[in-house]
Amino acid sequence: MMDGKRNWVEEAAKMPLAFSQVREDALLDESVVLGLGEQVDVLMIASGGCTAALLASIPQVRRLHLVDPNPAQLALSRLKLHLLKNLPPAQRLALLGHQPMREEERHARLGQALSELMLPRNALGPFRTVVATGPDYVGRYERVFRALQQSLDGSERELLAALRSSTANASAFSPDSPLGRKLDEALGQVMSLPNLVRLFGEDATNNPEKPFHLHFADRIRWIMKNGQASTNPYLWQMLTGSFPKNRFAPRLTRQAAVHPPIVTESCCRMEQVLERETGAYDFIHLSNILDWLSPGDAEKTLDLAAGALRRSGRLLIRQLNSTLDIRGAGRMFQWLDSASQDLWRRDRSFFYRALHLGRKR
Repeated sequence: MMDGKRNWVEEAAKMPLAFSQVREDALLDESVVLGLGEQVDVLMIASGGCTAALLASIPQVRRLHLVDPNPAQLALSRLKLHLLKNLPPAQRLALLGHQPMREEERHARLGQALSELMLPRNALGPFRTVVATGPDYVGRYERVFRALQQSLDGSERELLAALRSSTANASAFSPDSPLGRKLDEALGQVMSLPNLVRLFGEDATNNPEKPFHLHFADRIRWIMKNGQASTNPYLWQMLTGSFPKNRFAPRLTRQAAVHPPIVTESCCRMEQVLERETGAYDFIHLSNILDWLSPGDAEKTLDLAAGALRRSGRLLIRQLNSTLDIRGAGRMFQWLDSASQDLWRRDRSFFYRALHLGRKR
């Protein structure tokens, strides 16, 4: 019989959504898009629809083509775009699970939204489960963070004091401090390789620079030293399951554009879309999908991306924990070193060890 620590993994593995929330600072993508002028056509990984929702709020975006091989991710993206168009921020926050809402009300309103989108009630997972937490908390990734938060039980006072500090408070998480030791232990248990493979598959753990629990420990300590921890929504969400006061992820407080973009979608792998598109896009967002690929497949994907971009189009890639030589594989791009470094320094979603902004040659 499995113990309780393992049960959460098996329960999470049943959920169709890998990611309910995209742990990306979409303000970076916005800054790239705003530099491309008017009438920008975007091709992007859908994932949890968070970056898509923010880009859909930008008047310059003319078209969004969302790609994901998982139909549940496309369904969630469609829902978030629908809510952006039809609900004010306060109601979106509550319906998605970030603010209190009576279950009866969420049940009715979420059911209505799914019906309007012609999606089945179980499109995001068991409907009762989705209603209980809100759609933004039912992904397998979100279950990982929930397990991490539970492993930190008993350290809430020290954790909140460190996060609320108005100055860099890296010492609170140092490896030889009580909180730092507890964090390392919790990350080691929750983000063990068997757990991650069970939840996301072997491809997701390809070519790691270091074990994932050590990667996340290093990144947490980095943002505590170099970022504004007291207002960082991504750090708070990871460690506490909530946002700091009035500091939400930016897509949650945006209004829809007066003339929203045309949205299309493809339920397949990104390279399948890239193969059939030629010179169709101004901006391609690949998230961190190259982390999942072999060097040969990554090179092929980058070549296809260059073909799908218009002249001087931009490509943005996030790199989590892989050893892949992304710039070496992307020979058809001019990699914008200074701009990439600037984006990485401004990235509040601290998970990524590198960002790569390229311009089609």
